[in-house]
Order: sequence, then C-alpha cells, then structure tokens
Amino acid sequence: MTADVSLDKLLKFSNLRARVKLNQRGLADTGGLGDHGLQTVAGGDVRLEDLEDISISSLTKHFADDLEHHPSRQANALAVQFENGSRHEEVDLMFERDGSVFVEFTLDGGNSRGLPYARRHADETFLSAGAVVRWLEHMPADEEVDEDYWRIGLTVTDDKVTVGRLCAAMKATRAALCTFRGELGPDRRVEFRQHLLDGRFGKVLGTAESAWLECKSDLLLGQREANKNLTREVCGLANGRQPSLLVIGLKTEPLEGRDVITDITPVPARVHTAERYRKIIDNHIQPVIAGLEIDILPADGGVLVVLSIPAQPEHTKPFVVTKDDSLVIYERRGDRTVALSAAEVRALLTAGWRK
Repeated sequence: MTADVSLDKLLKFSNLRARVKLNQRGLADTGGLGDHGLQTVAGGDVRLEDLEDISISSLTKHFADDLEHHPSRQANALAVQFENGSRHEEVDLMFERDGSVFVEFTLDGGNSRGLPYARRHADETFLSAGAVVRWLEHMPADEEVDEDYWRIGLTVTDDKVTVGRLCAAMKATRAALCTFRGELGPDRRVEFRQHLLDGRFGKVLGTAESAWLECKSDLLLGQREANKNLTREVCGLANGRQPSLLVIGLKTEPLEGRDVITDITPVPARVHTAERYRKIIDNHIQPVIAGLEIDILPADGGVLVVLSIPAQPEHTKPFVVTKDDSLVIYERRGDRTVALSAAEVRALLTAGWRK
C-alpha cells in the first residue's frame, strides 16, 4: 500500500510543521499523531497547505486501515490549521470507524442580525463542498467572550471533495456571517430571496443583475426559444462558483451600464408551474443540478418564479445543455450568460474543468 505509506508520511510531516507553527504563535500544542489522552480517539494537528489537495476519500481509506489495526480505537481526528488573513483558523475533521466523516469549527465575530439567513447560507455554501449542516448555533457575547460567534457541525456526504475545498467553504461562511457586532448585515443574495418569499417585492426594486442574479420579465414557457433561454441561464449559473437566483416576473431596464429591476411583472400561474420548469431543466441540462429549488410565489393575479441554484461541487462540472445532437456549455460572466466558444471548449477538454 505505497499510497497509504506516502500519506502516512505526509500526515506526520504536516503534524510536525503544524506543531512548530502553533508554538510560534503561543497556541496549545496537542503533540504528535497519537492518542489525545483517550484510548478511543487518535489524531493531531496538520497544516492546510500540506493537505489542501488531499481528498476526504483518501483520508477515510487511510484511517480505516489504521482503525483495523487498533480495535479499541473508535475514530481518528485531524485539526486542520491555516491562516485566513490575520486570523488563525482551525477546522476539525473526525473519521469514524463506520466510515462517517464529521466536521466542526467555530467562527468568532458572528453578527446576530444574520440569524434569519445563516442556516440557509451555510446549507448552500457547504452543498458545493460535499457536506450537509448538522447544526448551526449562534452564541452571543457576554462578560467572558467579547464577540458573538457561531458553532457549526457538518457531515461529509461527498468524499471526493478535498480538505482545501471544505476549508474554502468555511472561509466563505465566515465572510458572510461573521462581522463584528453591529456592523455589516446579512448576505445580499439570501436577503433578496427572503424578501421575495415574504412577498416584500418592493424591497428588490433597484437591485442590479449580477453574477448571482438574472431576471426575466416574462418567459413563454413551452416554446422552443423560451425553453432555450431558460436552460441557458440555469446552466450558466450552475457553472458559476457561487449560489445564484433566476427570477421570472421581474422587469429590468438599463441604468448606468447595468440592468436594474424596475417593476414586478407577474406571469400566469397556469403556465408557470414548478413541475414544468423542473421537467424542462432535467430534460435538457446534464448532469442533474443538486439542490435546485423552484418557488412559485403569488403576486397580483399571477406568480413570480424563483429558481435557487446552489453552488455546485467542482467535480460535477461542467453542466451542459443538450441541443439536438450537440452539447453547449454556458457560463456566467459578470451579469451575462455566454456560450463557450469552440476554442474554449477544446481548452477545457485539454486542461480539465477548473481545479
């Protein structure tokens, strides 16, 4: 098992480097990759930069072999250490005997104003990192703790993801949820969607289309050109790097070089059903888009249609639209969706999708 021996050496090397770094920062050193004072758990600190490209699958297989040789041990743990700007971060990975992989971390500086949106943002962010949120708790500041903070626990559901991808999702979650008390508000996209779900349509007027937002005043669903427009926009947004929204029933007009929402234009409820949208998307876009949600919202004698597209795991991309006997790849560039040229597709096939 050469690969396993190589990974074992990498883990020990990374543990040594992590311990040196922790000592330099005056932080606690938990020691080598041995028992944590408990006979049932073994592990230690490692550095993200050493394990960034290592998949959870590789680590699970490695620790399964270790657990086989230690019958009394129930799990192996890795505390992944890394720098995030001026902050020192830690993400704890727990590899259980039954193959389950759990993730835990805390984020200091949490803003309580983000509570209505926090769980949804975390769910969407970690979907693209191959994990589901088990719990998310907001802990307020008190006499002993100067800042609010979040406690988040995850279960890994896609072991093809890398340690680096999980930590990148953690960074994205901090950027959205963790401002100092009383400062910035919640994530704009999540807030925008919530306004629509709550029927506060006037709140979204003046919003400009962007990398995460595309609006259509109407869509003649079922007609060839309309179906093409729908699948183009959904495919482009799914190939992006962030969660996004496609809203049918919002009119935009040019303003200072950007398309800005100026009016609410409900579409007929009889035609615009979630089932019809999902059927068209499933029939023409491959692979299946994970976590796609379609909300039909009553509005002034008609409906608005809100398609919520979570960020997708990179290894499932690119998403393609099937067109006759050919495939077309679309991607989002700023506030526009464009088809990749033949040269771009060739380059993609040569280099592989974004690493």
